Amino acid sequence: MIAAPAQAQAPAKLALKLVDVGRYAAFVDEGAIAWTGRTARLRVLQVVETDFIAAGEAYWGGWQVFSIDCDARTLVRGGYASIRANSREGPLSGGEAKAETIPAGGMEEAAARLVCDGHTPFPAVTVAESIEQAVKIGRPLIETGLEPN
Repeated sequence: MIAAPAQAQAPAKLALKLVDVGRYAAFVDEGAIAWTGRTARLRVLQVVETDFIAAGEAYWGGWQVFSIDCDARTLVRGGYASIRANSREGPLSGGEAKAETIPAGGMEEAAARLVCDGHTPFPAVTVAESIEQAVKIGRPLIETGLEPN
């Protein structure tokens, strides 16, 4: 019997929603949120400024993994995976940390408001469908310090 050739699968389309702009432009990957009761496991893309270099390599940013307990308003940090400017990701480093109260005023609170409360920040900003698109949206916002409407 001859095996059929493997079908190439298209990469999963991302749904990256801008939730915060500060040192980073933070985008929640809405398509990758997994629920267990009222606890959401998600990842947040943190886009870094233009020309960010570490150890001689250019980076776009990285994925921060969280579990957010919507009722307790706590989060557990689940690691970080960098993304180089050539699209190479990872690996995920750091393990599960202890639960902590969600810090006020940052990307963690903004992500919790989106995921737990349905708050939609920056409604005029396009939901990015790729990391490259999120970088193109986020970097000018970091550089100007302006948050879009």
